[in-house]
Formats: sequence, C-alpha cells, structure tokens
Amino acid sequence: MPAPIAVDVAADPPADWAELGRRAGGFYHDPAWVLALRETYGFRLHCVSARAGSGLAGFLALMEVPRLARTPRLVSLPFSYAAGPLADDPAVSVALLERALGLARERKVHRLEIKMRAPVTPPLEGFERVLRYNTYRISLRDGEASVWGRLHAESTRRSIKKGLREGATVERIEGEAAWTDMAVLNERTAHRHGTPAPPRRFFVHTCRELQRAGRADLYLARAPDAALLGGIVVYKGPAEWIHAFGASTPAASPYRATHLLLWRAIRDAIAAGIPVFDLGRASPDQEGLVEFKRRWGGEPIPLAYDCWPRAGGLHAEARAHGGLALAATLWRLLPSPLARAGSFLYRYLG
Repeated sequence: MPAPIAVDVAADPPADWAELGRRAGGFYHDPAWVLALRETYGFRLHCVSARAGSGLAGFLALMEVPRLARTPRLVSLPFSYAAGPLADDPAVSVALLERALGLARERKVHRLEIKMRAPVTPPLEGFERVLRYNTYRISLRDGEASVWGRLHAESTRRSIKKGLREGATVERIEGEAAWTDMAVLNERTAHRHGTPAPPRRFFVHTCRELQRAGRADLYLARAPDAALLGGIVVYKGPAEWIHAFGASTPAASPYRATHLLLWRAIRDAIAAGIPVFDLGRASPDQEGLVEFKRRWGGEPIPLAYDCWPRAGGLHAEARAHGGLALAATLWRLLPSPLARAGSFLYRYLG
C-alpha cells in the first residue's frame, strides 16, 4: 500500500526542495529563483510540500502578487511562465493543487493562478484553463551543426553572418557596471515596446547574484568602436537555458546584434551539454515574435494557466490588440524619466 500523502505549507522552502527541483524540474522550480523573487519584490511566499513517508514527493511555490488597492492574486509563480506543481505521481500533483486551492480560500485572494507547461490531464474541478501562450524551445541534443542547419537560411543564418561581417562582437560578462548597462538598456527598450521595466535592482543585484550562483548569465554586444548595441539575460536551469530578457539600441539593427547574442548563448549552451534552449513565450496574436522564434527552430510547447475561480488578467488577454495594446501605446507616449519612475508598477504584472 502506498504511503499516505501529507501536505504542508511553510514560509520557506524545505531543505530537500532543491534536489527534487534539479532532478525533475526546470529553472523556475529552483529555490534560488523563488527566494530571489521574494527578496526583490517583497512577495509573500507560500511553499507547499507533499511527503509520502519521509521523502519529499512534490512541491509547489506560490506567491501573493499585490493588486492596486485590491485583494492580491496567488500565483505560481510571478515572472515565471512554467512553475506548476512538481511531482512524479499525478496523485501528488492533485494533492498540491487541492492544498493551493484551500490556501487561496483561506487568504481570500482575488484569483489563484497555476502556470505550467500544458499537461495531458484536464484542470482540477473549479479551475478554468487558459491556453493562449506557447513557449518555443530549440533542441540542442544533436549538436551545433544540426542546430545551425535548422535555422532559417534567408533570415536567421544570413543575419548572423552579416553581424559577424560588420565586426560586432559578443561577450559574456560579469560585474556591477555591466549589469547596470543592461538595466538601462532594458528600460529604454521596454519604453519603446510600451511596458514598464523591472527596477534596476533586479538586474544589478538579483540577476548578478544568480550569475554568481551559476544560474544566470549576461551577454552584451558591441559595435567595432565599442558602442553598446544590445544585451540578453539567460537563465540557466539544469536541463534548459532560457532567453529571459533582450534589449537593444536603435543602432543595433545593421549589426544584427540580437541574432549574434542569441547564437552565442545557444552555442555556449551546446558546449555546456544543455539539451534545450528556450526562446520564451508568445501568444498567437504576436505574429512577428512567433515568426522570429520559429525561424530559430523553436518548436511551440503549449502553456496552461489554470485559474480559480475564473480566468482573467494579463495572461488571458490578447497582446496585439484591445486593452493591452492601448496601454502599451499610452506608455510609449510617457516621457522617459516618467516611464523609468513607473518601474514600481512592474511588480503588479507578475
């Protein structure tokens, strides 16, 4: 007879959480990431653990994300698109979700959101599932030559070659000054795209600490005269690297800086023996972004957002039109100093 499942909720991860995350999870299941979110944004953390006998059988991290002058949401996890319950046994996953639902009722939250790669099982009773987003993943298992051969010849491969001919260079870099450069670059890029940027502390402190722990890296691209062209942040999980942030200057286009940055990160992942490079999520209405990821050989993997008592918010709305598109237009009209000051709003978007 299988051991009964005991589920507990605590404010901090259990000591054996990290090992299960490394074995069976991804970057967003790493306690280092979870604790970094709590430290940076001040989210209240709830660690749901399931035990069968003496061993850890599953876990689920939840955070309370505030809403302006309203009750918070309970999210697994903010700024993490695939961080649902982690367990080998489906019965353990159900037990984790049932405890999460009980916690949502206890905390009287506005909504409970569980974000994960699309499972084959239907949502738990009471949840409404949103299947709007895909994440796009490149298999690296067959090596660099195979990955290069799957790149779109007339756009992606040509752009990488052009950037190299133009003399642009890419460097994996550390240090406070480099992370500050990335923070500023990201602020300007986010403003052009019509969205608030993370606070500078997220890059200069949080990402830098993740880099020191071997869980993130920063790549910067420069023109032949050393002018900064762009940068990307890569999260480094045990079985996947994730393209987390990308930013560029208006001068980057002739150098194809974004292509050079991504290709360097992908090559480093291959050299490190990582089997998958994740290009990040996109919704079908973001047609240009979807096509860009496909031209890199990204295969769409559906994401499922299970919500209780009903779906809603940013993750259920179209990005290219409607309310979110109007908000982006208005944000782009803000003066740059005001947009930068608005970074405090970022924590509400998780």
